[in-house]
Amino acid sequence: MARRPRIFLSHSSSRCTVESGCQCRSYLESLERHLVAGGCDPVVDKGFLNGADEWDEKVLKEIKSSHGMVVLISPHALTSHYVMKEAIVALAEKVGSDDAFLILPVLLPGVRRSQLKDSTLEKLNLGRFDMVDWSSTAGPGSPPEKIAASLRPLVERLGGVPYPEVTAFLAGRISDVPATILEQAAADLGVPTLVHATDHSRHRVAQGLLTERPVRQPGDACALRSALKRLLPQVGQAEHRADIVDVAVPYARVPKADAERLRGVALGSGERVVLLPADHGETPDMYVRRASETPEPWSLCRPGPRLDVPGYVEGLVAEIRELLVEEIAWGLPCDDDELRDLLARHEKESGPFTVVLRRPPDPGLLDALLAHFPQLLFLFADRRATASPGAAGQVRLEGMTPGQEQDMIRTHRQFTTQSAGGACR
Repeated sequence: MARRPRIFLSHSSSRCTVESGCQCRSYLESLERHLVAGGCDPVVDKGFLNGADEWDEKVLKEIKSSHGMVVLISPHALTSHYVMKEAIVALAEKVGSDDAFLILPVLLPGVRRSQLKDSTLEKLNLGRFDMVDWSSTAGPGSPPEKIAASLRPLVERLGGVPYPEVTAFLAGRISDVPATILEQAAADLGVPTLVHATDHSRHRVAQGLLTERPVRQPGDACALRSALKRLLPQVGQAEHRADIVDVAVPYARVPKADAERLRGVALGSGERVVLLPADHGETPDMYVRRASETPEPWSLCRPGPRLDVPGYVEGLVAEIRELLVEEIAWGLPCDDDELRDLLARHEKESGPFTVVLRRPPDPGLLDALLAHFPQLLFLFADRRATASPGAAGQVRLEGMTPGQEQDMIRTHRQFTTQSAGGACR
């Protein structure tokens, strides 16, 4: 689910009165409206504090559940103990989140940067952040555009990406890539970035890696491949390099329409039978990875009994049950009712369990599988996979051309080898 970033507004306007001629409250209210219009949810103490509340506990909870803080620096804030404490908590959140927590100081009219040195806020060194000056000529009704521009990376990261969990996962995997390489990869992928906003660039590159990029035939140039060749050598851990390849290749190559249909069947309430025309054993794994839309793909198994012997259906049912007991029940014995309950819990926690069968379906086999395992997702992956006569409820995916499928497999194998430290073939 896309989210609107929560932005805590630290301010000191309790002493602002009409009689005093102070406009701090007007600036605060204008900023709230500005953030809402820019796609954020402003968090202000008047919205969660009551008269008898413990300030520290409630404010700490709200800051820790926010994505950033705007420190509204008025003449009152320069001597405010509360603004100082809120900013200290924000600095701790920034360090603890690997700089993902945003801090944006905004200087209101009547405050000069030099005044910070002799104020309560001096030791916080807020001058190291990219400050915003709210011009006195603009007045409370015209917030600086720089505020929205500074918050836009958060809005895009949380509210404007189709796969926020996977995007954040990939962005974390490229966290040690230098800013210059990120910008080059962004250019390869054709995604815009903001200068000197490395965290934003990481998420933009992650979005670019997750963009569908079909090829017409093997050997076609591809922006994904260019970006991977640039990024992977800069990622320190082999496990992280492998994760990048395992996620990026399926998102770039598996047709989005197929992935959405597979996901719809998997998360639906009817029979879960999907037919995928495919030649290679890795292809169904890529489809499941793409349809899962989570950092960890749905669990998957590939039973392999002989299909040319009497009783193969019974043998297949028995093997699937053994695999489920090993995977879901951790090898401990269980009856059918307990296995069903364990499967239900597994699906709630981790998504549907998928069984891949490298063969076309037939009505007798389907009837037996669905009777024994109505909760499973069955993915028949075979170039001859077509709807069987009399078998309702099956969904046939379009699949890829043989050349496109080969290019996906080759790309995955090549960069998997490279991510492990081997030569790029």
